[in-house]
Amino acid sequence: MNQEEYRNFVKKTESLVKPQDVTGISFLSSFSKSLPLKTQHKFTQSGKKRIPYMGFIVDPYGFFLSFRITNISAAQEMLPEEYELAEVSFFKDDAKFPMVIASVFTARTSGFIGMRAEFYIIARNKETGMLSWIICDYETNTNSYDPKNGFCGYTCDPAVFTTTYSGELLVDIKNPTNNKEFVVSVDLEKDGSTELDHSLWIDGNLIVDYGGELKSEFSEPFSLLFDPNMVKEGVNIPLDQVSIKANTYLGNIIDPVKPVNALIFPYSQHFIIKQDLPKYAVKNQEDLELQTKDFLSRTGDKAMSGEDIKKPIYGMIKISYIVLIGIIVFLLILLFL
Repeated sequence: MNQEEYRNFVKKTESLVKPQDVTGISFLSSFSKSLPLKTQHKFTQSGKKRIPYMGFIVDPYGFFLSFRITNISAAQEMLPEEYELAEVSFFKDDAKFPMVIASVFTARTSGFIGMRAEFYIIARNKETGMLSWIICDYETNTNSYDPKNGFCGYTCDPAVFTTTYSGELLVDIKNPTNNKEFVVSVDLEKDGSTELDHSLWIDGNLIVDYGGELKSEFSEPFSLLFDPNMVKEGVNIPLDQVSIKANTYLGNIIDPVKPVNALIFPYSQHFIIKQDLPKYAVKNQEDLELQTKDFLSRTGDKAMSGEDIKKPIYGMIKISYIVLIGIIVFLLILLFL
């Protein structure tokens, strides 16, 4: 994209994220948790057909750590059968190795607003040969949906992800249910941009899937749509500026307190998820550019809306009210007769 196209892409992505609608969607999620998983899956599939685009905005500072996988066989078992472990590098021309990535970010999306910590194994899709980020675990302080657990969320307390005036990035996340935690501090004062590995950061994001504790029969890979220039460079944080006080995620396949790389993005990142895309429809950068241009040219697409959720709820309330009044009137008639 040129600069003007990217500005339009940013504005259109931002227009898909409306806090008042997210509030309604969050309200519905609390009701939907009680439904059977198959029903929840059908509900989300129906929504994808009606609402083609979901906005996904990561605000500063998106934080990433890489770890070397030390237990290859255990890591492979965590992957869906259509994937195999791959050796990759964080930064251009660095040594490649089998990798776990931990990421913490604050997101504003069409369906939720809040903090997420995600833990990935980087794998290669056997059918396409492309790299893929496989989400194996996550925590969040807001509503969420994944194929294994359905509508869920609000998994961690504390859920700290913030910066301080002294130039520190602070992460303090704990899941009180299973006692998992991720506590990190980062000195942001000394930094500089470094070119990133194209295959990991661009190609890899064209297939995102679920594995590990999140493997499910309902899991379907999806693609992120974005301007490749957005992930061309990132701020390489020297490891002596990173302090990991606790990390209990994926400790069976990595040394959880010995990262290999640390990276932040000091600007907002704008992504689109095209929910009705066929599997593996975006295979390369050319496909990615065609999809983003199509997004920019389209008008009139339906977006996620809280009103769509409120209407059926209000309808059910009205019907219940009418039925209740009818029963009362019927009882009164019987009483007087």
